[in-house]
Amino acid sequence: MGKVKKTTRKFNQKHLKTELERRNKNKKAQQLSKKRELKKKKRSANADTDDEADGFTGIEAVDELAGFAESTLKDADADMNKFIESDVENEGDSNDSTDDEDVAALLGDDDEDEDSEEADSNAQGSEGDGDEEEDAIDDADSEFDDEDTFKKEFEAMKRKDPEFFEFMKKNDPGSLKILEQSSDEEEGDDEIQSQADGSSSDSEDQDVDMVDSSKPPTKPSGVLVTAGLLDGWEKEIKQSHSIKAFKQLLLAFYSASHMESEGAKTANSVYRIEGMKIFNKTVSTAIRVAPAAFGHLAPVANGKVDKKKSKKWNVVQALVKSYLTSLLELVKQMSDPTMIQYLIKESERMVPYIACFVRHTRAFVKELLRLFGSPAVDDGVRILVLLSLRQLVSLAPSEVTDMALKGIYLTYVRHSNVKNISSLTTIQLMRNCGVELYGADAKASYQHGFVYIRQLAIHLRNSMQLRSKESFRAIYNWQFINSLNFWTEVLATYCGDRAEEKPELCATLESLVYPLTQIVLGVVRLVPTAKYFPLRIHCISQLLRLSSATGIYIPLLPMIIEVLESPEFLSRRPVKSTLKPLMLESHLKVPREYEHTRVYLEVVLENVFGLLADGFASQSVRIAFPEWSVPAILQLRRWRKRVGASWSRFSKQLQGLLEKIDQTSRLIQQQRSKVDFAPSNLSGANQFMQDFSPEKTPVGQYAASLRKIRAQQRATLVEAEVEN
Repeated sequence: MGKVKKTTRKFNQKHLKTELERRNKNKKAQQLSKKRELKKKKRSANADTDDEADGFTGIEAVDELAGFAESTLKDADADMNKFIESDVENEGDSNDSTDDEDVAALLGDDDEDEDSEEADSNAQGSEGDGDEEEDAIDDADSEFDDEDTFKKEFEAMKRKDPEFFEFMKKNDPGSLKILEQSSDEEEGDDEIQSQADGSSSDSEDQDVDMVDSSKPPTKPSGVLVTAGLLDGWEKEIKQSHSIKAFKQLLLAFYSASHMESEGAKTANSVYRIEGMKIFNKTVSTAIRVAPAAFGHLAPVANGKVDKKKSKKWNVVQALVKSYLTSLLELVKQMSDPTMIQYLIKESERMVPYIACFVRHTRAFVKELLRLFGSPAVDDGVRILVLLSLRQLVSLAPSEVTDMALKGIYLTYVRHSNVKNISSLTTIQLMRNCGVELYGADAKASYQHGFVYIRQLAIHLRNSMQLRSKESFRAIYNWQFINSLNFWTEVLATYCGDRAEEKPELCATLESLVYPLTQIVLGVVRLVPTAKYFPLRIHCISQLLRLSSATGIYIPLLPMIIEVLESPEFLSRRPVKSTLKPLMLESHLKVPREYEHTRVYLEVVLENVFGLLADGFASQSVRIAFPEWSVPAILQLRRWRKRVGASWSRFSKQLQGLLEKIDQTSRLIQQQRSKVDFAPSNLSGANQFMQDFSPEKTPVGQYAASLRKIRAQQRATLVEAEVEN
């Protein structure tokens, strides 16, 4: 920079030291305030946990993301965001610049000069931030603009030391502007505009606003779009396949989609949209005409774009990119579920073209996942999102498949917190959509399933080793339980219900059944107390679903009978209560007011007997059913004899279940007497009554009737909650 000027030395001698001291004090004060806030949060958290320290037998369900979601899925979520934001082909470009490039390709010119100017100004700003001493001088400069002596020195500096003045213009034009206004208020707009040429983005906006306020408002630029103009373009596109008219329509569509966006994106647009009627007509015309026009310019064969048959693919690329950019921007702005459904449904026709461009594919997947997890949309939008993702996964590269599978699972987990009974339907739909998408690619599904099931196992192991409240909370929360439910449904669907439809996927995923089963069993045994009977029932239901679908035997009856043999039923007298019936589907832990009450225990018994019936029904066509059921029958009869008088209604229900089990045993013995192979013939034993459905057995029919009753009770409770 050469020799240090006199004004710089004066400023360093008088003001720099005090300014640096002031900064250090402020920094220390901010650090102290942050520490105080952290201490307050810790005290409040400790106070909440200490209130329930007495009689603590497990953990309590949490409503927000617990340690599982914060640690298990945080890294995976960061990986997904990093993957979505990264661009292999255009690594340094932002979405704004790429949108401008797409429009520039339609217009026939480029915006490289504007981009380079912005890059130069940003680079200059970053150089100024790197020099600590210069930043201190620049920031401290604005503190002393009220001093008359400094104003005089500032004016002298402009005349006698232009080099230092230029240095200030480049590094801190905002401070220079304040000083210039206070020293000379009669200075013209030309000087202010020249000062703004080298400023950063924030100070540049302030300068432009100040200049514009002194000038009369200018007329909006661009050609006004009319209904006649749109009809003319549509006629030319349909009759003569005019590329020129198609370009103009896409430019008008771009202007319409970016009307609400901030910045200068639409300041220099070729066309101008005024009025909601013209806006709706522009959007509907573009969405209606574009797929047919693209189909003529670049035909789709076997679900993919045939680039070889398209002689004008270079021109079509720019048209497709512009259309997709406008469509995504329009979807982001929409809040009406009906309009969002319409846009997603129409975008399905453009999926073959979207798959041709990696950057637009990532942006499209990211927007679909945002809509999939949005609480403002309805179930119809989520179903359309699934259809679009499934079509896109079948056409796009493997990296897009990974992003879609990872994204839909993380979105499901992030929104799987059960707040009330009505939220169960939405979570169930999201789970079914995710399970459906995981059937698209066997290799990718196995990789993601292995990674996430392993993460669940790691958290369960840590919780068993630490045995603390926080470690229990990392397991006993809705995100963890619904994650187990997700993978249980994936394995039960593709290794059981649809195994014949997709044998390759079944063979790939079957090795995950055992580790998932061990995780669920570990969760059940983590805190085996009466307070967490609802969670135990959830886990046993998942294992029953997995065992029934895959045919893999899982010993569940001992865990179910453990509930009946707990002190709540054998030794403690239940507390009478007038509370309304409790629905266990929306709870992991019984509310405090329901503990030890007869209302709660009756609901538990209803669910336990339902699980018992389902457990016996799942094995009711096995050749060893009569011998297998004997230990459980003895335990159930002993329980009925001991406490049946206190629970007369359930004693009668249990008697009916035992009778159905006995009838099923006699049925199996009749069929077993007809076979001609020995017990050592495992293949023959596995094929025993293979064509006989478990639901046709006496115990299977009894279990189906209990499920029907529970479904009716659940529907009644849901209606009551909706009315309230």
